[in-house]
Parts: sequence; structure tokens; C-alpha cells
Amino acid sequence: MSFPTPAWLEEAMKKYDRKLNHVKLTKQIRQLMERSPFTISQTAAHEQARLDYLTKKVKHLIDRIGVYADLHPSYLAYAFALDKSQREMTWMVDLIREHQILRQRWEGRGLDSAILDELDKIIIYKG
Repeated sequence: MSFPTPAWLEEAMKKYDRKLNHVKLTKQIRQLMERSPFTISQTAAHEQARLDYLTKKVKHLIDRIGVYADLHPSYLAYAFALDKSQREMTWMVDLIREHQILRQRWEGRGLDSAILDELDKIIIYKG
């Protein structure tokens, strides 16, 4: 049993292919690099180093606590989401609300609230 193909699907796939054509994207990236080659490379290197540092901090904590390896990706995902909200949001009310949303979401997925509290202590720097 097969389902009918929606009328919009073929046009959407063509649009997707046009937008993400690797030849077009390579040209656009090279143009950006010609305008500011050091800025792009330095920003990427800085962000990669920051993410690596955060990953190591979180892994060290959850290894010390004794979290099963199967749950490491979930705790890392929570840490990355919390870190992103800390970097992008300016107002304290937004930070508090986003933290509440993240806690509800990840506790609902079965993560231990005591471990999330420990992660909060090392990640939250605003407030």
C-alpha cells in the first residue's frame, strides 16, 4: 500500500535542490572568505574551542557523578541548549523562563534533576 504523493512535494524538492546546490554554496562561501578570510576562520576556531571546553567540563562532571554512558548525549544536549540560551539572551526574565522550559523538557525525558542542578552550577554564568 502506497500513499499518494502531495502535489507540492516535487516543487519543494526542486527548490531545496536549488537552494543547497553545492556548486552555488561553494561560490558563496569563497566570496565570504575573500572579504574576510581571517574573521571566518578565527570565529570558527574560537567557537569550536569553546564547545570543546564545555563538552570536556560536562563530561568530567557526569563521569565523576557516575552517569551511564548511554545518557551522556542527553546531558550534553541539555548543557548545549542551556549554554546557547546563556549566550543569546540578554534579559534576565528571558533567561529564567528559558531555563524553566529547558528543565521541564529534559526532566520530562527522564534526566535526573540533581544532575541537572550540578550542570546548572557549571554552565549558568548570568544571574
